[in-house]
Order: sequence, then structure tokens, then C-alpha cells
Amino acid sequence: MKNLIQLPAEFDYNLLLYALREYKKPRDKIRGLIKSKDIVKVKKGIYVLGKAYNKPYNKFILANLIYGPSYITAQTALAFWNMIPERVELIISMTTKRKKQFETPVGCFSYLYCPRKAFHIGVQLEDAGDQKKFLIACPEKALCDLTAMQTHISTHGQMEEFLELLRLDDSAVKKFDLSLLEEIRAGYRRQSIKLLIDCLKENHV
Repeated sequence: MKNLIQLPAEFDYNLLLYALREYKKPRDKIRGLIKSKDIVKVKKGIYVLGKAYNKPYNKFILANLIYGPSYITAQTALAFWNMIPERVELIISMTTKRKKQFETPVGCFSYLYCPRKAFHIGVQLEDAGDQKKFLIACPEKALCDLTAMQTHISTHGQMEEFLELLRLDDSAVKKFDLSLLEEIRAGYRRQSIKLLIDCLKENHV
């Protein structure tokens, strides 16, 4: 359908209404487009183009759209930065709102709570191509966010074991910005992040 060709791969309800502005009953048309799989409804108000349009959607852009304010973090971001060897299917984000999880036709999106004082530190806009960008934690912030989730960690030994299991790229860890880590710690005020920084300092050259 030519009205949809100019849409980006990921779009919201308002953009879709604009594309269908020539129709007298755009809502009926939207229902028909979903039924014919021309578009896929990710969640209320968020859509992606169907496979026939050959415009692959970006899950990170979708994650920013589905629930916000939010940014990609934890294992998802660490895998993006090639910091861990595993491929991560779950899209993990941080938000200042209540934690939530969305099971959608295009994947699972998890949102965890981050204190407002720590939220904006170490978050950057990354280019997704086609003049699109998404918000993602830098490696230091992604690791701090992940560490903040580990409520069972209370000793230096437990932190060392946690870091070993993560199998982080040592060369990348040695390039970590320690002053940025301290800034994140001040925003979070979590004992686990202090333990993390202590462990990282021991291995920092």
C-alpha cells in the first residue's frame, strides 16, 4: 500500500493516522491493515511495517517507544557493546516509572526502575541508520544498572563471583571511566555499586 511506503519501519498511531489522512474512516482502515499483516500492532499505539515492505524494524527504537522515558541497558547494552559473549534476546531497559514487561509479536521488552538521580548519567544517543537514533547506556552505566539489580550481593567475594560469571571483556573494562562510575554510584547510592567499583579499581590499569 503506497500510503505506508514512506513510513519508517517503526511508527506510532499519530504517524499512521497522518499516512491514512485521505481515508474517511482511518480506524477501520487500520484494523484492515492489521488483519492483512501490512502492519503489525506491537502494543496500543505502536506499530511496525509488515514483512512485505522489506523495512526491518529496530527493537532498540521500539523499546524506547513502547514505554518511556527509558533507555536500553544491562545485558542487552553490554551485548551491544561487545562486552559479554552471549547474544541477548530480551530487550532490557531502565525507566523512572514503575517496572513493566511487555510480551509483543516482535519480542519481549522488560523495563526496570532506575532512581531519577541516576537515570540520565551515562546514557547516550546511538545512531540506528535512516536518520534514526535510540537511547542506550554506555558500558559503565549498563554494568552499574545490572549490578543494582543484584540485591543478593553484599560482599566483595560475591561481587567478584558475579563479575566472573559475566565474562566481561577485560580490555574494555580497563578503559572504563572511573570518575563516571563514581558519578553513577552517587546517583544510585547502592552498596552493590560501591562493591563493583572497588573490584574494578583492583583490576584497573
